[in-house]
Amino acid sequence: MDLDRYYRGLLERYGNGAMGRREFLGRLGLAALSVGAGGSVMTVLARHARAAATIRYDGYGGVPQAALNKHVLQPYIAKSGSTINQGSFGNPDELLAKIRAEGVNNYNMLSCADESTALRFIDAGFTTSLDESKIPRLKDLIPASLESLRRINNGKLPSVPFGLSGVWLAYNREKIDKAEMDAKGFNILLDAKYKGTIVGEDYWIRRMWYAAEQTKQDPNDIKDLDAIWDKIRESRRVVLKYWATGAEQMQLFSSGNAVVGDGWFVRVYNLKKQGFPIEGWPQKGTYVTFGSLLPLKSINLEAYYEIADMLLRPEVMIALSLDTGQSPLLDPSKHKIPPEASAIPGFDPTGKLEGYRTLNPLYWSKNADNWQRQYQRVMARG
Repeated sequence: MDLDRYYRGLLERYGNGAMGRREFLGRLGLAALSVGAGGSVMTVLARHARAAATIRYDGYGGVPQAALNKHVLQPYIAKSGSTINQGSFGNPDELLAKIRAEGVNNYNMLSCADESTALRFIDAGFTTSLDESKIPRLKDLIPASLESLRRINNGKLPSVPFGLSGVWLAYNREKIDKAEMDAKGFNILLDAKYKGTIVGEDYWIRRMWYAAEQTKQDPNDIKDLDAIWDKIRESRRVVLKYWATGAEQMQLFSSGNAVVGDGWFVRVYNLKKQGFPIEGWPQKGTYVTFGSLLPLKSINLEAYYEIADMLLRPEVMIALSLDTGQSPLLDPSKHKIPPEASAIPGFDPTGKLEGYRTLNPLYWSKNADNWQRQYQRVMARG
């Protein structure tokens, strides 16, 4: 390392306010330690270096964050001696607002439920690109998961994927059989026969996607927007409730009030585990998403690569899947997947995900502002 050049770069960033005093001294200390510097000054710098080893992680809270903490973060802390401070957020907008207000240097990495969430932080300029040669365990993953994330970051991997989830239609098999689901497909969400027992997610992408399916359009290339809004208006006339949270979704189906409607893989999986007669349709989902651990540009990437290595260990991936209900992204052609993990919705025994659909985040992000505003108008006034 050219310590002099590195020092001048740090000094410039410190001088223009791009980093605080603590981070400046910490990074300088780490650099000096790496080239074997010593002496009394190093005693002080080493203390700051240890402080700089503190990492801030933000997740969605609840079971997913507890699982990542148990299987990845705590083992990393035990191995490295680093400190990981944790926060949580309800939606990406909340965390983006905090980062803009407090500065990206106060945040280091976060969990992203899907590619669209990762893209929000990429577009905001808060992320970096990974050196894949530093993460050899990537070769153990289903290739489609890596390709999906590279696509949103100019061909470079922005984050490490670790779980597959998705959305589909949930239905009560005691009220509707699979043959009827197969025959009616997504149009069952408009069926007057089930008026007052249909539920949906109050989310513009979800409503527009299903409307595209109902009008026989490609959801990732919508041509007739008027037809989309008409189908959403039609939906409003038969829906019991548009839910906003996973807890609401589960309550509606577990109580029997909902017979058919939007469902998340994980929630349907958990309802079935609890003994409720709820199934998902179609088998490969409406579309699937890839959860990932996203580093921000403020993180020490060497530390992130160590965390990623722990995250991608096969035994850790399986444990996370069983705890969270997300399908593991280990390539089944390379790793044996235990039956309890292969039973999770979205699992593909071939590892190729052929026939699985994905949402194109670049397309939806490009149209987000206009479509969200129109969706809100339609939902408010029809």
